[in-house]
Amino acid sequence: GMMEFENIQIQLIDTPPLAPPSIEWWLRHMLIRADALLVMVDLSDAPLVQMEGITAQLEKIRIVIGERKAEEPGIILYQKKALIIGSKLDLNNASENYASLKSKYEGQLPVMAISAKEGTGLEELRCEIYQMLDIIRVYTKTPRQKPDFNDPIIIKRGSTLEDAAADVHKDFAHKLKYARIWGSGKHDGLMVKRDHILVDGDVIELHL
Repeated sequence: GMMEFENIQIQLIDTPPLAPPSIEWWLRHMLIRADALLVMVDLSDAPLVQMEGITAQLEKIRIVIGERKAEEPGIILYQKKALIIGSKLDLNNASENYASLKSKYEGQLPVMAISAKEGTGLEELRCEIYQMLDIIRVYTKTPRQKPDFNDPIIIKRGSTLEDAAADVHKDFAHKLKYARIWGSGKHDGLMVKRDHILVDGDVIELHL
């Protein structure tokens, strides 16, 4: 399904449990192609044991989360961004189990707790997912017009003005002469070159 975060939609794919004896080839392919993995464990039922089982299953298909492992000759490992989510925070012993989960994994991966029943942590989860994806929102405007803040360009953090122009249209990157920027410039409407690095929330006015 789609998760709404402010003015964008982020696709979330709910997969079958990663359980022995093997993971289907299509699921492995999906996990490798994903931008990040959300690892859900039940805080009311031995979450440390669940995590050990999940990481073991992932390593069988050469997917690594958390601490980077040394690659063996001829074997490719896929290092993935991941977020550990402890669910059912409202149940008995969940808080204690969450503390144990954080104690073991917090240095390796971000760890969060939620309760769908009580609505606890859900907004924080949306923010954490957005940050983990390492993307930014950039808005375009035409001269003398206001930008449309409901339709951002989504690009990777660290992208330049040229990257944003190419995202608008493949020919724009080549035709771009300059742009004016509101946000990360020293002042609003500053003229910037194509190598200017954009930040989340910038507004750009492209001149071709």
